[in-house]
Amino acid sequence: MTRVITPMSRLLLHIPGQSPRLLGPEPFSWRLGRSAQNEVVIEDPSLSRHHARLDCQDGKVLIEDLGSLNGTMVNGERIKGAHPLKSGDQLVLGTVSLTVGDEPTSTTMMSAVQIDKGAKEELSSGTMVFRAAELRSGSYGTVHPENQAKRWLDALAMVSDLTLELVQDVATELLLDHLMERLFQFFGPDRSVVMLKDTAGALQPVVVRTNEFLQGKPIKLSQTLVDAAMDRREALLVNNAFDDPRTSAAASIVRSGMATIMVTPLEHEGQVIGLIYMDAKAYREPFTEDDLRLVTTLAHIAAAKIRTARLVEEVQKKKAMDQELAMARQIQQKLLPEKDPIVPGWELYGSNEASRQVSGDLYGYWPRPDGKMYVAIADVSGKGMGPGLMMAAFTAYMNAWAEIMLPPSELATRISGALGLHTAKNRFITAIFLLLDPTSGKIQFTNAGHNPGLLLKADGSEEELGSHGMPLAMLVGTPYGQDERTLAVGDVLALYTDGITEAQNPAGIDFDMVGIQNAVTTHKGKPLPLVGEEIHRALDRHTAAPLGGRPHPGAGATALRHALRADNPPIRPMP
Repeated sequence: MTRVITPMSRLLLHIPGQSPRLLGPEPFSWRLGRSAQNEVVIEDPSLSRHHARLDCQDGKVLIEDLGSLNGTMVNGERIKGAHPLKSGDQLVLGTVSLTVGDEPTSTTMMSAVQIDKGAKEELSSGTMVFRAAELRSGSYGTVHPENQAKRWLDALAMVSDLTLELVQDVATELLLDHLMERLFQFFGPDRSVVMLKDTAGALQPVVVRTNEFLQGKPIKLSQTLVDAAMDRREALLVNNAFDDPRTSAAASIVRSGMATIMVTPLEHEGQVIGLIYMDAKAYREPFTEDDLRLVTTLAHIAAAKIRTARLVEEVQKKKAMDQELAMARQIQQKLLPEKDPIVPGWELYGSNEASRQVSGDLYGYWPRPDGKMYVAIADVSGKGMGPGLMMAAFTAYMNAWAEIMLPPSELATRISGALGLHTAKNRFITAIFLLLDPTSGKIQFTNAGHNPGLLLKADGSEEELGSHGMPLAMLVGTPYGQDERTLAVGDVLALYTDGITEAQNPAGIDFDMVGIQNAVTTHKGKPLPLVGEEIHRALDRHTAAPLGGRPHPGAGATALRHALRADNPPIRPMP
């Protein structure tokens, strides 16, 4: 039996949660790190923005640390300068583990493997069907002639080698490639395929082997065989299909031209994650029950390894996400005001209600040299470190440009442009910019795609302060409009994020702006911190939050309240 194997001369880099990356043979230079400007982006807070560099020159692959905070390790040793890589090397960037392995030696394009989804077929009388679990346990069995002893010693060695890989940190693709390499050498089939479920549950080929005569030709698997392995956890042995009078029903098997077939599920603890398929033409001796038992046993071992690797990967992702959320919370808390400013004749109150997940809600106050004050509330799309960094950038721009004393509309346009230069397309910020003149009571404001502000006047009337344009960083260069109002004594202006208004009760009804309006109107004679507490209580009652616990408004969003009230004479500073 002659077959073609591609030389295993190129390397693959395996990154948790990403498809393997081929290292060479063409020259390249990649930066790895958190920043979207890198060729290889690894979104983990333990990595620096530009953490390391991979270079391939003259067929050699080198890795170099770029002065990262947490360092780069190769096989347990922290590197300095460029370090060569080879198959089997274990890399750790920050806390993320990467593996270098050989490129799988597939001889057929993966896209050429298909499942024949025609009519259900009746299997031939030469088909043997076994429960995979019972086949592995030895419930079925045959006696081997003495001349088979050497062959089954080789089989035992193959099982032993694969079992050793269970305790090693071997990437899934490499494990399956090694398994198929051994099976192809041991059984000498014409074709063999390993298929795994993807995240959507569809079967995808991950390793394919064919002999040199069938290289490049499409492989179509019978839907009947696939269903037996995937749905019923059965291992099947098909022999002498051409001699059976019912083969007209088994159309796809006949079209394949294969006389002997084995298919078995990749199953562990009742969970089927894929299958192994092997076939051969009539010039090869038919596969036997013992052949099927060996393949089924090895498939079980491989499935256990793959499931364990996936669980470890999920744990690593969760750990990385927890670290990211913790860091984002720290960023968020440091960006919020430590206390509300004291402005003679006015009362200002701000609050941020933490949720189970970190969102990008913020508010703040920025005094100007002319005695006026910017007040802003903003909501960054998304959760985690990305919104946290956008919050930091927003606050930095406000700090830097407060002294320029721009109107709110121009400030919004400038910040939108600055954020848009370095922000992904799916990231944006809704915000309200307000400029308060404490002496005259005049406010100028620009609403950049945010929830409307709620102005409750002392005479009982009310007004919503609507939008003047799209969210920041969404349409860079687009100018914003602005409006102005004059607040009289007793007027209250409430600014908020959608974590308040979209908080739902058990019946799925939003708290909405009416909830804010009712709470403020009912208690508007009280100091604003007490009004804020009344909004909290109303929100607790609406969402049926447990006694003593705060609700988690909207889908775990952060809630924020901010209000201004003209008052004369000045009230005492709040603690």
